[in-house]
Amino acid sequence: MPATPVWDFGWFETRVGGTLLSLNQFNKFGTILPNLMRRFLNRWRNDRSVSFRLQLIGASGAALSILVAIGVLSYRRTLQEDEDQKWVAHTHLVLENLDAILSDLLNGETGMRGYVITRDESYLQPYISAVQRLQHDIGEVRALTVDNTAQQRSLNHLEPLLEARVAQLAQSIAARRGQGLAVAVSAVKTGGGVQTMDQIRGLITEMQGEEGRLLGRRLQLASASSRRAKIMIVAGNVVAFMFLLAAALIVHQEMSRRQKAEENLRQSEERFRMLVSGVKDYAIIMLDPQGIIVSWNVGAERIKGYRSEEILGSHFSRFYPPRDLEDGKPQRELIEAVEQGRIEDEGWRIRKDGSRFWADVVITALYDEKRRLRGFGKVTRDMTERRQAEDEIKSRNAQLEAANDELKAFSYSVSHDLRAPLRGIDGFSLALFEDYNDQLDSQGRSYIQRIRAGVGKMGQLIDGMLDLARISRAEMIQDTVDLSGLAREIAADLTASHPERSVAFTIPTTLPVKGDKLLLRVVLENLLRNAWKFTSERDRASIEIGVQTNGDQTIHFIRDNGAGFDMQYAGKLFGVFQRLHRETEFPGTGIGLATVQRIIHRHGGRIWAEAARGLGATFYFVLQD
Repeated sequence: MPATPVWDFGWFETRVGGTLLSLNQFNKFGTILPNLMRRFLNRWRNDRSVSFRLQLIGASGAALSILVAIGVLSYRRTLQEDEDQKWVAHTHLVLENLDAILSDLLNGETGMRGYVITRDESYLQPYISAVQRLQHDIGEVRALTVDNTAQQRSLNHLEPLLEARVAQLAQSIAARRGQGLAVAVSAVKTGGGVQTMDQIRGLITEMQGEEGRLLGRRLQLASASSRRAKIMIVAGNVVAFMFLLAAALIVHQEMSRRQKAEENLRQSEERFRMLVSGVKDYAIIMLDPQGIIVSWNVGAERIKGYRSEEILGSHFSRFYPPRDLEDGKPQRELIEAVEQGRIEDEGWRIRKDGSRFWADVVITALYDEKRRLRGFGKVTRDMTERRQAEDEIKSRNAQLEAANDELKAFSYSVSHDLRAPLRGIDGFSLALFEDYNDQLDSQGRSYIQRIRAGVGKMGQLIDGMLDLARISRAEMIQDTVDLSGLAREIAADLTASHPERSVAFTIPTTLPVKGDKLLLRVVLENLLRNAWKFTSERDRASIEIGVQTNGDQTIHFIRDNGAGFDMQYAGKLFGVFQRLHRETEFPGTGIGLATVQRIIHRHGGRIWAEAARGLGATFYFVLQD
């Protein structure tokens, strides 16, 4: 087989200023080429003696010629790669046959040893097969390396060694047959087989190394050839692109004035076509002046259920329910669209399967440049879900209004109907206590006092419930509120009402927030009064108002060192009438924190608490979470 060919690409090598284009020079070439092309194009465009057609043919022809040359180069490169692959496969085949020679020889030795040891004729079969394959493998290697003088010389040395080794094997087998095991073993030991095998292995290893070096050289040459071809292909493509760009510029400059109006019209039609065909949420159809459907988009197919082949040529009135057809609504809408330019309507329409959907329809009259009616554009949107949502909202609003009315009636009933008997109980129990006090024993007076305390407690509960109801429906007025100012006012009131207590308040200079001032005052009053109440058993009570941040979130808190509570009951903290301490320890109605939570939620925020029994509590709240 001939030596590895190397393609000569000199016929396509590019020279700039007499210097061969290399990888390093290619970058510089990429900078020079656009400048040269620009100067060339400017000069060519300004040359009025060259017609538009000649300019276009010249630029396009140059680009086409370069592309053809690149195609030929690519084809030749493909052939070269095929050739390279053949040589790689050839090398691997030589290596495989060299391995086969060594493998056959080892198999022959194995068969010989088996026979010598056992004198079993079946062990001679591998030996016979190996000897037969050796001749074939040697012939294959010689044929594959016929063009390689070094490998042929190695084969000339290898073949006698192989023949000698085969003869040694045969001698051992013959000794075993004729003279017995001891003579055969002695023949194996003294026959020189080890030295012969070492020489054979050395030659085969040398031949394999030669093939490896050939393969490496071939791959290196192929890589270099490929690199040169890629450089020339890239350079050729750049030049071809420049010429194609020149042709495009020529065409653009010569045709832009004549095609401006046509281009605007084409773009307008293309935008309309893309709009009509691509929109899926709207049924966009075209009607002729009589209302016959002439176009149908995918949105119309999705909403109305008809495929274009099923509906084109039909009158658009088939989408209207029978009652509208009887009233002549379809034709009336076309007339109004002509008179007014467009008409918009909402109503029921019919799908292919007979189901109804609530549609928002816009019909626009379309005219040509001479104001002749060419047809109508009809856009339909399925508004069924919106209508259902609106109906649901109306229903929920009605329910909410009814609930509010019931709440108002309940509040009125609580305020008037419950207070009246409470006032009676309170008055009569007071009269009984005052007028018959000397006729009652201590237990009777205790009962009357408990009745009056229960009446007072009931009055507080009624007030709390009314406050909670009022806060839930009170209109909110958003404003900038300084929580520090409110806190100082509330702290001053608490201190004045209980001058015997010594409580240390920590209040920042300013804490501005957005919210309803009256409602936020209710929040601070409840939280600060709670802190005041639960620190009543502390000699050195402290109440702190502050703020902290968590990322972008601003968190306000009120902390005290009072009685605290067990966190396992924190889930009950903001429930109505829920209390975590006995009435005898700390009095209260259990409505204050529920009111606070309701106000915080109305501001779009949240509130939570952390505490430990005997170690105080901290209430955190976020406005507009």
